[in-house]
Amino acid sequence: MTNQPTDPADPATPTEERTHSSGFGAFRYAGFRIYFVGMLVRGAAMWMPLVAIPWLAVEAGATAAEIGAITAVFFLPTLFIGALGGVLADRAERRNVLIMTQTSAAILSALVFLLVVSQTASLLTLGLAMMGFGALIAVEVPVRQAFMIELVPRSEIASAASLHATSWNVTRLFGPVLAGLLIATVGPGAPFALAAVVSIVVAVSVVWMDRYRDATRHRGTSTKSVAADLREGLEFVLGEPTVRWSFLLVAAIATFGISSFVTLSPLFATEDLSLGAGGFGAFVGASGAGAVTAALLVTAFVKGDRRPWLVLGAGSMALILALMSLVDILALAFVLAFLMGASQIMVAQNALVSVQQATPDDKRGRVMGLWVMVFQGASLFGAILAGWLAELAGVRGVFFISAVVLALITIAVAVGLRNVAWRSSPVPQPAAEPQPA
Repeated sequence: MTNQPTDPADPATPTEERTHSSGFGAFRYAGFRIYFVGMLVRGAAMWMPLVAIPWLAVEAGATAAEIGAITAVFFLPTLFIGALGGVLADRAERRNVLIMTQTSAAILSALVFLLVVSQTASLLTLGLAMMGFGALIAVEVPVRQAFMIELVPRSEIASAASLHATSWNVTRLFGPVLAGLLIATVGPGAPFALAAVVSIVVAVSVVWMDRYRDATRHRGTSTKSVAADLREGLEFVLGEPTVRWSFLLVAAIATFGISSFVTLSPLFATEDLSLGAGGFGAFVGASGAGAVTAALLVTAFVKGDRRPWLVLGAGSMALILALMSLVDILALAFVLAFLMGASQIMVAQNALVSVQQATPDDKRGRVMGLWVMVFQGASLFGAILAGWLAELAGVRGVFFISAVVLALITIAVAVGLRNVAWRSSPVPQPAAEPQPA
C-alpha cells in the first residue's frame, strides 16, 4: 500500500502549494517534520566521532601525523563508495537502506563504546572505526537526500532541500560542541553511547515515516549494470547546465575557499591573531554562527532563480579570503570568519536546491551520491593543497592565492551562467503531483 505525504492536521490547498509561499513550506507535512527532527539528532551524532576519536588518539599517544591520518580516513570512503551509495539509492528501497545504516551505526558506536570503557582501544581500532563511520555516511547521505522527496510534493523540494542543509549546518556547529561537553563531563565513551541510542531512535523514526511518504516517487528498480547506472548519472550531471555549473562552483569553493579556511584557521588564529585555545574555539564558532544564520535566511527568503546568489556567495568568499590575508584587527577577523561561514552556505545551499529541483526522481540518488563525492573529494584535496602551499607561501599567502583563483573561477562561471536556461524543475515533468490533505 502506497502512502502520500499528507498531513490531515495541516490543511493546504493546491493553489497554496504552487505559490511556494514559504521557504519553510515543507514543514506543513508531518513526514518531513519527523525527518527534520531525525536529521538534527542524527546529524549531531554523525559529527561526534570527528571530535571523540581524535581525542582518544591523543590520549593514546598518537603523533600529529597519526591523528591526521585517522581524521583523513573518515573522508576516504566517500571518494570510493559515495557514488555507489547514490546508485544504491536509485536501485534499492531507500527506507530499508536508511534502517540498515542506522542499525549499523548503532552497532559500530556501541562497539567503540565497549573498547573505550574496557580501555582496549588502539590507534588501529580507532582508525578502523573512523573509516567505518565514514563508509556508513558515504552510503547514508545520498540515500537520505533522495528519500526526503518521498515526504513532500515536488513543489516543496526547494524548501525541503534548504531545510535539510539548515539542519546539517546546525548539527555541524553543535555536534562537536556536544561531543566535547560529554567528554569533559561524563567521559570519552559518552559520545559513542549517545550516538548508539540516537541511531536506534532514528531507525524507528524512518519506520514511523512510512504512513506519510509517497513510495511511488521511487520504485527502486534497474535493469542496467552498476557501471551503466553510474555512467547515466554522470552524463546527466555533465549534460544538464543547471546541475553542471552548480557542481563546478561547489567544487571550487570546497577546494579553494572552505578547505583553505578550515585547514589553516588554527595556524591563523594562534600565530597571526595570537589567540589561545578558547579564542580559537570562538573564532571557529563565529564561522559556524555565520553558516547557521545564512542557512536560515536562504531558506526563508531566497526563491526562484539561484544564479545571482551563487555568484554573489562565491565572489564574497573570494573577497573575504583576500581581506583575511591582510587583516590585523581581531574584531574584524571575527567578522570575516562569520561572513566566511555565511558565504559558504550561500553557495552550497543554493547549489544544492538548484540540483535537487533540476534532477528527475529516477536519477536523484546517483546525482546526490556524486554531489557528496565531489564535495568531500574537493575538500580533502583542498586541505592537502592548502597545507602544502602554506609551507611555501605562509597562511596569509595561501588565503590570497585562494582568493585570486576562486575569483577567476567565479567570473568564468558568471559568464557561463548568462547563457543558461535555468531549470527549477526536471524534464520530463511527472504526470501527477501528490496533494496534501
